[in-house]
Amino acid sequence: MRKQTKLAVVLSAAALLAVGASMTSFAARGWVNEGDAWYYYDNSGDYVTDKWKSYNGNYFYLGDEGYMLTNELIEDGNNFYYVDANGAMVKNTWVAVPADDAEDQDVEYRWYYFGANGKAYKDHNKKTINGKKYGFDEDGKMLFGFVNGKEVINDEDDAVLNCDRYYGSNDDGAMHTGWLLYQDAIDAEGYDDEYYWFWFASDGLKRVDSTKKINGKTYKFDINGAMEYEWVEGTTIGEGTTGWFNSQDDGHLAKSQWIWTDNEDRAWKNDDDDHWWYADKHGDLVENTTKKINGKWYAFMPEGQMAWGFVWLNDPSVKTADGVISYADPADLKSDSIKGDFGNGGYLHFFSNDEEKDGSMKTGYNIKLELYDDTFTFGFDKNSGCAYNGIEKNKLYDNGLLLTASENRYEAVKFDGKDYLVSSNGTRLKASDSRTYKDADDTYWFVQASSEKPDEDGYDLYYGDDAKEAKSMAKKW
Repeated sequence: MRKQTKLAVVLSAAALLAVGASMTSFAARGWVNEGDAWYYYDNSGDYVTDKWKSYNGNYFYLGDEGYMLTNELIEDGNNFYYVDANGAMVKNTWVAVPADDAEDQDVEYRWYYFGANGKAYKDHNKKTINGKKYGFDEDGKMLFGFVNGKEVINDEDDAVLNCDRYYGSNDDGAMHTGWLLYQDAIDAEGYDDEYYWFWFASDGLKRVDSTKKINGKTYKFDINGAMEYEWVEGTTIGEGTTGWFNSQDDGHLAKSQWIWTDNEDRAWKNDDDDHWWYADKHGDLVENTTKKINGKWYAFMPEGQMAWGFVWLNDPSVKTADGVISYADPADLKSDSIKGDFGNGGYLHFFSNDEEKDGSMKTGYNIKLELYDDTFTFGFDKNSGCAYNGIEKNKLYDNGLLLTASENRYEAVKFDGKDYLVSSNGTRLKASDSRTYKDADDTYWFVQASSEKPDEDGYDLYYGDDAKEAKSMAKKW
């Protein structure tokens, strides 16, 4: 720091010598030069000691041996002063004073600032000088480094944790405000990073154990003032909640933001895989619900991670669901496990298999999905997102799975206790009074409306080696 030194214009030793002849003519009264020193005699002809004397508007100090002191720090009562090379009291200026034997800081000098009355500032945490704020201890020494109260902390291992203010170096002791990057190791439990961020308010005090909005963004600081980042529990977004505070270099609370990370720091979860999470506009993690984000629907588990693949909701409609039961990768399930399974007590929906790049809900009649045993076609309602379960557009779906004739041209299938005949592309064959259907095995099928519920929900199926036989079987039964 370049201290501004504005020494007052004082009477020089040469000037005193110039008037020395007239002084000595007053019978040893007033200022007298004797050898290399100046003295001041009182009316009794005695040396004046330990006192200030003025001359031409400047003050000079006579020491305990009577001669005028120069370039020296002077303690007078409860105050400190400084006289320059001419012996004059300095005012409104910085002075670097050599460190004495009692100095406990590893420095060669200490800075003092002497005000308009010549007194050194002392016992101040924030004294404004030339637009900057400085601190001074009880002896007038400028504070520097990490300070607690008005005491400089010497133990560098934990100084940054235990300080309440920071005043820079001995050469630039202005009070620090705003962000401080600390790049030294900290010898304390739980502090294993290579660097840390701290924040000091406009009054110089370090922010500790709290959240703080800085430039419109919310940050969290631990009990010692270190900025926390990534998963942080106990935030202001709700007692007992966990928020995401981004990275070590940009640790603001995530809001309206996707987060791709693991959850090993969340005590209630035991897997360390990466997942997508979403923080809403308040910084709250979206948990155990569905949410429309940028025009697409997403589902989030009770722990907050985004669900993908097959997802079972507690409501048929993604718009009104308020609970996510479970999710699974379709490739881990066989087709038979899907049929008739209404989803672990919930309703089956499908969200993109591409967990990292998408994860949004998909709908439509012809969604191709690779299951454990083969690739199959699924259908999900375009409004609710729920798996089709029954006849849609003259095709039959069983919990979303399109029922088709596998190796044959036509095949009989049973759904919800009722018989249907479906083609290889999943078309449900309608009842007819005359038509029969021949499959790849040369079996003839005859479809007749159900006698109980004519062509309403299922129907009666008959088969034979030829069309005539199939129809006769219908007549027989």
